[in-house]
Amino acid sequence: MWLEGMEPGHNQGGYVDTYQRYIYIHGTQEEGLLGQPASHGCVRMANQDVIDLFEPVMVGTFVYIAG
Repeated sequence: MWLEGMEPGHNQGGYVDTYQRYIYIHGTQEEGLLGQPASHGCVRMANQDVIDLFEPVMVGTFVYIAG
């Protein structure tokens, strides 16, 4: 799922733009590394969790990610 930020200057617009940098929520071949930095800003999840999330989350759904 491709994410688009909402905060100008923080994750939307210019070189910081989440959408233009192709930031996704996606699965991984290395589920054992979940919880550790291993991407360039994407949100990695267990593959089955991404599969379960895909159907109910419609385009335009607001997603809040807290760390």
